[in-house]
Amino acid sequence: MVLKIKGELMINLKSMHDDVLLLETRKLVQQEREILSQILHHLREIERRRLFSKLKYSSLFAYALKELGYNEDQAYRRIQAMRLVKELPEIEEKINDGSLNLTHLGMAQSLFKREGKTQKQFSKSKKIEVLEKLENTSKREAEKIAVSFSTSPVISIDKVRAISESDIEIKFTAKKELLDKIQKLKGLRAHKNPNLTMSELMDELCDLALEKWDKSKSPAPERVARKQNQNSKAQNISNAQVRREAWLRDKGQCQICGSHYALEIDHQHPKALGGLNSKENLRLLCRSCNQRAAIEAYGINKMAMYIDTIQPS
Repeated sequence: MVLKIKGELMINLKSMHDDVLLLETRKLVQQEREILSQILHHLREIERRRLFSKLKYSSLFAYALKELGYNEDQAYRRIQAMRLVKELPEIEEKINDGSLNLTHLGMAQSLFKREGKTQKQFSKSKKIEVLEKLENTSKREAEKIAVSFSTSPVISIDKVRAISESDIEIKFTAKKELLDKIQKLKGLRAHKNPNLTMSELMDELCDLALEKWDKSKSPAPERVARKQNQNSKAQNISNAQVRREAWLRDKGQCQICGSHYALEIDHQHPKALGGLNSKENLRLLCRSCNQRAAIEAYGINKMAMYIDTIQPS
């Protein structure tokens, strides 16, 4: 094998001295770690500017899959790592020296997100403690460490179905069309619960189905009251009909990337710049594309204070 390096110098690996080969390999691995760190910074800036929306992708994850060519696992782990480095910049040094890798960071971020949905919120110092424990460990060792910090076991879905005495895992095979429907439903609920889990969605859907199909049950009083309140508010909004017409015209999807997630009404000519509240000036955009449109209209510096605190899906 012939190796091409800087300066167009070609080296035949087979003729390379043992010590040189070992040294060069070590250098390349270090470069690989430094490049990973740079990639994470680039992904963060792309997310901050919502540039994936400019390319008509619905999310950074979709951009990483379709534009960068990562597979789903590679994309997921890099995005998880990027967000963790953003929160804890001090761990970047650990990435560069190899004591923390993408597996460690992905496992830690999953733990923090999962525990964040419970009463056990991890402080910054606690997160650092977890990451210090994960340093220089194998995947199996890291899994044991994650379990020790978790209020619920981290279990492989290929091995276990029961998670605890009160929790179970449901696994089934379905057509891709079902996943599309689920993603659309999560999008419709995104404003109220942007981190809606599959389990939470299924729970809400079962409640709705029981109200409709179980003749022994009447609609939950709080749901009836909520619906009446929503109808009352809608009647007080003079432009509600125009917005509904724009929604129907755009067929309930983002007019840039086609997403159904976290949809918002956008003024193509910004209202703050004199844009009219007319159907012709309104369009349906997902939250990320709407933020990108605002960045293009007002500039990243002006919009940074609004979007840097919001983490896209």
